[in-house]
Amino acid sequence: MTVSEKFISDMKSAKLTKKGSAVSGAVTAALEDFCRQNSEFEQAVLQGGSLAECVEHTVKGCGNSISDIEVYRRAVEFYFPTAKIQMTMTLDLGDGGYSGEDKPITVSSKLELSLDDLLDF
Repeated sequence: MTVSEKFISDMKSAKLTKKGSAVSGAVTAALEDFCRQNSEFEQAVLQGGSLAECVEHTVKGCGNSISDIEVYRRAVEFYFPTAKIQMTMTLDLGDGGYSGEDKPITVSSKLELSLDDLLDF
């Protein structure tokens, strides 16, 4: 059974909360992508709990809002408690990195923000 097949099966009779329904698509896509990246994580997902349980775990106690990265952290934690999520964001103003200059901006001069640093309180 593939991860996609497991997820489809898991969600056939799932009863998600409103919050769970709001994040279920994004959680599913992220988990499938993480499984493609790492076979050990894929195995943990295949042997772990249902996707519906995972989705509800991601929104448990979140109140009125939760950041995307926290949702993904909680989803990964559900299947593999010691795994960590790293996220990199890159700004592109739609000009391929030229920003009004004659030459493209090199990778070394691009602005990169780590959401991990911003979320550590």
